[in-house]
Amino acid sequence: MFYFFLNFAVISLLSVLAVMVMLWFRRQIGTEALRRNHEVAGYVYAVIGAIFAVTVALVVDTVHDEYLTAERYAATEAIQVASIYQLTDWFPGNGDERLKRQLQQYAHAVVDKEWERANRAGDPASPEAEAAFHDIVTSVRTLNPANIQQQTAYTEMVHRLSELREYRYNRLYGKQSELPFPLWFAVVFGGVITIGFTLFFSMENPKAQIVLIFCVSALIWSNIMVISQVHYPFNGIDVTPPRAFINWLGRLDR
Repeated sequence: MFYFFLNFAVISLLSVLAVMVMLWFRRQIGTEALRRNHEVAGYVYAVIGAIFAVTVALVVDTVHDEYLTAERYAATEAIQVASIYQLTDWFPGNGDERLKRQLQQYAHAVVDKEWERANRAGDPASPEAEAAFHDIVTSVRTLNPANIQQQTAYTEMVHRLSELREYRYNRLYGKQSELPFPLWFAVVFGGVITIGFTLFFSMENPKAQIVLIFCVSALIWSNIMVISQVHYPFNGIDVTPPRAFINWLGRLDR
């Protein structure tokens, strides 16, 4: 909720600033002078709006693909944990209960400790989750297949463990890349120019124009905030929860 109210306050402040600049612009230039340029300014504003819309669409498409990839990594990580948990049933009395307990500890560490670290600077991996993961690796190594069925299960378990490591580190460190600066610049600068061009119009009713400028500014900055949130799915306004881990732990507790 903190990030929601913070972004709401920033959007409101920027929108109020746009309204204040518009009122200052009207007093300095005069409403009649602005109205004489409506026809020309209208065509230019339409072109600017179209270019800005294309830019935003490009950036949204890019960050949305990254968002889906990040969610897939998190869900697949939980799937690997659940798969290893089921494979331990092939090793009764051979450390299976210990490994199951460690898998549950790892899932709880991810949900309760590691997920919230995405909002903090520094290493996103929590010591609790790292320790639980290394315990799982050690326990898998100590398993001793006694027959062909257990050997097959063990081979699959090692494969799943390797996948778990890959998707874990992809979740933790695979989202370190930033959206290229030219794209961020194009979106922010385009938003400023689009809002700025509304200053070249003058309506007979100043109250209606205040509402119009405020809504246009709030809409543009809201879109930019949404792009930022989708680009950083594990922090920001609405943190993507570890749904797969939560659902799996919930089924175990039934």
